[in-house]
Amino acid sequence: MSFAGDPHPSTDQARVAPPESNLRKRVRTALVGGTLTLAVILASSEIPLYILVFAIIYVAASEITALFGGTKPIIAISALFAATALTLTAGIVIPIPLAALIAVLIGTAGILIRLNKKFPSRTDALALGWLAGPIACAIWLHSESADATRFFSPNLLVLVALPIWLGDTAAYFVGKAIGKTPLAPKISPKKTMEGAAANLITCIASSYLIGLILNQNLPNPIPQTAILGVGLVTGTLGQAGDLLQSALKRSSGIKDSGNFLPGHGGILDRLDSFLFACVPASIILWIYASKSFT
Repeated sequence: MSFAGDPHPSTDQARVAPPESNLRKRVRTALVGGTLTLAVILASSEIPLYILVFAIIYVAASEITALFGGTKPIIAISALFAATALTLTAGIVIPIPLAALIAVLIGTAGILIRLNKKFPSRTDALALGWLAGPIACAIWLHSESADATRFFSPNLLVLVALPIWLGDTAAYFVGKAIGKTPLAPKISPKKTMEGAAANLITCIASSYLIGLILNQNLPNPIPQTAILGVGLVTGTLGQAGDLLQSALKRSSGIKDSGNFLPGHGGILDRLDSFLFACVPASIILWIYASKSFT
């Protein structure tokens, strides 16, 4: 026990640890989550990926209800499972990347309508396409890679996902270090042009390096134009997806989509760039690198 004016605090007071910094939380979460995700992606079996997809659908659909409001989580979760299954089933008729593109366009339309606030209670189902399309493409990239490499089967998913995460990381640190020019102050005040440039450069450079590594294991190497195209798409549309979700959160009056990931917010906060860039990147690989899948 200590009294007022006592220069020596009690033992209990001395043991109170200072609050953990947000940066430390972000780094710890990124290391644990990134390691787990890469382990799942690089597994030779598809079962870990399906388990991860199930978990993402469950959490992401729940977070969608917070963004839109008025929809019960169980309904959103069931609808997202159905939308993903429908997108994959459509692959019987048309290529899955094209089916996913249709789903994303429908989802984006739902979000834009929601941002207008004219039909807020009628766009939840439409917006789920924004999630279903990329999830379907992630599964497609995994399965196609299994046929292509027969070794570390999901390599093509790494080509799309890893540059996005590396770009986000570069944007965060460069923006904090030297960022001065606002990118979109009305939507996301902390984002800067310097951080955005670092994101784009990192995405292109990392895609190129990852492509070089992947081509060592592919019977038919992926063309460099396709690899650089993936880097360009992830570095531009990925950031567009980030801004779109920021606008959606601002419209809904919330800061983060959830608190599932300490230091990062919700699952949607971590996947916003991937959700917007995965489908276009998959289409590039489908058009220009289809021989690499056989």
